[in-house]
Amino acid sequence: MFRARRYRILLIFAAVFVLAVVHFSRSRQPPTVTLGVPPPVDRPDSYPQSPPAADNKGQAPEAPQPTPQPKGLIDSTTSGEKVPSQPDHSDDGLSTPDNTKPSDKPPSKEDGPYFPNNSGSQSQDKLDSDHLEDQQVPHWKKLPERYPVTPADLIKLPTGKSKSLPKLQAKFSDEASEDKMKRLNRLSTIKSTFEHAWNGYKANAMGHDEVLPLRGGFKDTFNGWGATLVDTLDTLWIMGLEEEFSIAVDQVKKIDFTTSKKGEIPVFETAIRYLGGLLGAYDISGHKYDLLLDKAIELAEVLMGAFDTPNRMPMLFYKWKPSDASNPHRASVMSILAELGSLSVEFTRLAQLTRDDKYYDAIARITNELEKFQSQTSIPGLWPMKVDASGCTVSQSRIDYEVPRDLPRNSSAPTVTPTPAESTISYPTDAESYRNLLESRQLHEDAQPAIYDTSPQIPAPKAHDIPTSTGETAGYCKGGLTNAPGSLQFGLAAPGDSTYEYLPKEYMLLGGLNEQYRTMYEKTADAARKHLLFRPMIKDDRDVRFLATVTKPRLDTEFVYTYEGAHLTCFAGGMFAIGSKLFGIESDLKLAAKLTDGCVWAYESTKTGIMPEQFQMIPCKEDKSCVWNEADYWRALDPNAEQRIAQGKQQKELSAKAKDDVREFQNNGTSPTPRSPHDRRDPERGNWHVIASPTHTPTSSGSNDVEGRGPKGPLRDPTPSHEEFALSRIQNEHLPPGVVRINSRVYLLRPEAIESVFIMYRLTGEDYWREKGWKMFQAIAKYTRTEIAHATIKDVTVDEPTKADGMESFWLAETLKYFYLLFSDPTVVDLDEYVLNTEAHPFKRPVY
Repeated sequence: MFRARRYRILLIFAAVFVLAVVHFSRSRQPPTVTLGVPPPVDRPDSYPQSPPAADNKGQAPEAPQPTPQPKGLIDSTTSGEKVPSQPDHSDDGLSTPDNTKPSDKPPSKEDGPYFPNNSGSQSQDKLDSDHLEDQQVPHWKKLPERYPVTPADLIKLPTGKSKSLPKLQAKFSDEASEDKMKRLNRLSTIKSTFEHAWNGYKANAMGHDEVLPLRGGFKDTFNGWGATLVDTLDTLWIMGLEEEFSIAVDQVKKIDFTTSKKGEIPVFETAIRYLGGLLGAYDISGHKYDLLLDKAIELAEVLMGAFDTPNRMPMLFYKWKPSDASNPHRASVMSILAELGSLSVEFTRLAQLTRDDKYYDAIARITNELEKFQSQTSIPGLWPMKVDASGCTVSQSRIDYEVPRDLPRNSSAPTVTPTPAESTISYPTDAESYRNLLESRQLHEDAQPAIYDTSPQIPAPKAHDIPTSTGETAGYCKGGLTNAPGSLQFGLAAPGDSTYEYLPKEYMLLGGLNEQYRTMYEKTADAARKHLLFRPMIKDDRDVRFLATVTKPRLDTEFVYTYEGAHLTCFAGGMFAIGSKLFGIESDLKLAAKLTDGCVWAYESTKTGIMPEQFQMIPCKEDKSCVWNEADYWRALDPNAEQRIAQGKQQKELSAKAKDDVREFQNNGTSPTPRSPHDRRDPERGNWHVIASPTHTPTSSGSNDVEGRGPKGPLRDPTPSHEEFALSRIQNEHLPPGVVRINSRVYLLRPEAIESVFIMYRLTGEDYWREKGWKMFQAIAKYTRTEIAHATIKDVTVDEPTKADGMESFWLAETLKYFYLLFSDPTVVDLDEYVLNTEAHPFKRPVY
């Protein structure tokens, strides 16, 4: 008995000793995450302060690698903000339900953004819980590749002396002193606007992705690494804010790209904002800050894991955690074209700076596949906006097949045949995982709010929700690019835009030593002119152009054209202008001016002076003059007038008959004559539910996007005349003459229109573009400014638009930078010395 008690006591003492040692050793471990400094405000209970990381040449602090955790464990954030355990939206769709009780989940972006409050106290139990969670944060580590490229097979950077490429910028003469004073005053105003937004970010969200410009605080939309911080670096330098630049670089030291609260890295957004931001700042600052290149390499090493697929096409949402990265993967069968084809400039510049060919090899393989696929699509020269990059599908396309633009016809479009490996891919079987597979995800925060799949007959899976983790079957998937399942869509708008934009830019960055990009661009420009370009019918005599979107709902159907204006497509004017001078296509400079002026017209056509995100117009026929025709415009506004009016008359007759029946019953006591089920239908049904007065809004399934504009007052006449109906739509939907529908009324602080205005000025020297750009700036600054920074606008067509609580990083990285450069001396970021990536980061054009 005595021995048993003695052993029990010894066991208890031993257990207590072990627990004490474990607890003490954990408290001594360094922090695993050292992102930016939190905002200088009181912090809520769940936001403990993390000590700063040691500066070791910009590299992340060395931390012990934790044992890979099962899916469902909590991920701590990197700057005090924590997210709950989420179902792992893996590319294979096989996720594990959350094991954390809802009541135990800390606040997260998914539960709502972080807003500073006045609560600064924390309980010791809460601190211990947070500290325990910090130890569970995984870190990326370099693993052996499953599908490596041997050194002998690496596609190497072109070597040799750079070609003597044509000059882009115009020759500028000396300006008069009066003009210089006006320009400098405008430049100062733009700089002050930038400083207001930057200071708001610094005070409320430093080290985080975005500031919340209405209520303060932050949100982390791009892995919580400080997207606005990194994106803004070169803008600070360009504006002469070198002290602020130094402060920002000190914050960049604290970023740890080897961990994130997100389970997936959006490769495209990370490349253009983070990698591009670091490289652009490194180049524009004269290579004085080695830390910036070191951090770019650190990030690139992580991103390279996304290319470890059988056909070396990247996963566009890379699962970076060691437990996931060690699994075999393949690219998605629903890859977004812009995300796949817009990595070349960033990885090429990194390869040039490091002399490491592996970065160039990664994107050169994508280029090779795009080149092969370009002539095999339904519209040769253009790629579908979604492509199958998995390599598991065999394409049997007809070469050189074209469809006349004005005479669409049925055709034998490319067909796809699954390989044996494709048919063996296992899809989820449990309900939770299947919901995760089908769940719609926004691809990136600045994605165009449009429906990409337009065919209800063939519901295509959402992009990146297709399995990409395939087990050993992925080894068979070594093919190239083919059509994605579902409808095919072609155009220069999102989600295809920057793939086309990068063709001439990559050519310049490589010094003209790779003719691939010139050939591909020329094919694209020819196809866009032939199939996409149109002149809209607008009221003033203004010769502008826009680019349509073409959809093939099914492989056996005709093409459907959508004649639209979209803010994201406004980059095309600048692209055609650069292509014109770079490749000697003289007529395209006039085309570039018309495309850019079309976006300027769209700005000038609204009450705020700001272009809406997306709208539809009436195209003029190519072989006829394009003059304003009121009757044609009204017919477009009320295309079913005869049917609508006939239905209205029938409803009136039915209503009158019903009243007669009631009156007969009241007078004679007899029952009304029975009517057929057809006669008893809801009189408000039909294609349109409308009202008589033009002061009221006719509504349809397609016009409910107008905020706060429902039918007002009692219903008078359910059948307005054709004239009343058209005038009602114009007045209540605030339609500029020539616009038949506004699909999206928001302004998201986008840069594309001013980007092309800036390029047109630098390439032509015409002051017209500066004057137009200044009016655009005045309108944007007036309606977006808040006490903290600048905010997006919900509806640009009303006198007093309301704001939304968002300010994307490209507001500082692109929009205000382009306004500033428009009024800078032309030697600042000379376009003959720098290539601007799609996030406006300046990369130095090398001289080989």
